[in-house]
Amino acid sequence: MRNALRIFFVGGVTSYRALFNWISPWVYVPHTLGYPVFEILFFAYLGRFARVQSDTFFLIGNAFMAIAITGFFGMGSAIGGERRSQTLATLLASPANRLALFLGRAVPSILTGFVTAVFAFTICSLVLGAHFSAHELFGLAVAGLVSSFACTSFGMCLGSLGLRGRSVSLFADMIGGSMLLLSGANVPLHRLPGAVQAVSNILPLTHGIQAGRLLGGGASFGAAAHLLALEALVGGIYLCLGVFMLRLLEYEGRRSAALETF
Repeated sequence: MRNALRIFFVGGVTSYRALFNWISPWVYVPHTLGYPVFEILFFAYLGRFARVQSDTFFLIGNAFMAIAITGFFGMGSAIGGERRSQTLATLLASPANRLALFLGRAVPSILTGFVTAVFAFTICSLVLGAHFSAHELFGLAVAGLVSSFACTSFGMCLGSLGLRGRSVSLFADMIGGSMLLLSGANVPLHRLPGAVQAVSNILPLTHGIQAGRLLGGGASFGAAAHLLALEALVGGIYLCLGVFMLRLLEYEGRRSAALETF
């Protein structure tokens, strides 16, 4: 357990620091902070023009999307980036705990996503004139943390594909774009066809956004408890599936000598 925690914290911090060896903070920070701000404002003003939903609807939905995107890309880069750098085989040759190894590399990016979502939410709330009480903000933070767990677990499933695929970012881009519609971030779920709603209910973020909107609207935790529990359950299922895929594809990669190819 001590070694696993050391790998998780030290390896994660070292990997995150290495990110700035090839990308300047003057590029990384504006891109990371600016993208969700303009996304929220785009959909909010589009909703105003079309006279559908309120600013708060788009504000909460797209702030949660910032958490989702970093969860998907964080886990994908944790594995795909190691393979691209030709260091994946060396990592997998070690006896280190695989979950601690890759989660440690992904969690700093996910925390960055959470901080980014808070920053974008704050800026856009001021621009749009949306106001929330301390209780509502606390509820949104709890829903955001549960959603972050679910998105990270789903990202592990995507990241495990980096053991065989050339570009995990391609899958993350496609799913991230689809989530703008399927998660209910910008389109109410009851407006979607029944088959699409069935898919939405098994995706991460869907129940988290619903819980966030309830809590952000002043509802009690009891009213949103079932949605938070569903989001946590979806995250737990994807976590188990991600660990299974990671072990399976690592075994297949060793058997076929595909870990060092790119």
